[in-house]
Amino acid sequence: MPEKELRNPFQSEEDAFRILVMIIAVAVIVIACAVLVSTTLGVILGAIAIAFGLWHAVRWLIQMLGEPDEDDSSGPGA
Repeated sequence: MPEKELRNPFQSEEDAFRILVMIIAVAVIVIACAVLVSTTLGVILGAIAIAFGLWHAVRWLIQMLGEPDEDDSSGPGA
C-alpha cells in the first residue's frame, strides 16, 4: 500500500486555512457543549481535542524530521 504524500500545511494558504477552520469548528462545538450541557463536559471535550491535535502534530513532526528512507543510495556500499 503506497503511503500518502506528506505535505507541509504551512507552505500552502489553502491548507493553513483548512486547519484554521477545523480549529474554529472544534472550538464552537466545545463552547456550545460547555454552555448548553455542562462546563465539565466542555472541559473534557476541550482536553480531548487538544490531545488529539497534539498527537497529530507530533506524528507529523516525527515524519518530517525523521530519518531518511533506507532506499537512499548514498549509504555505505553504494
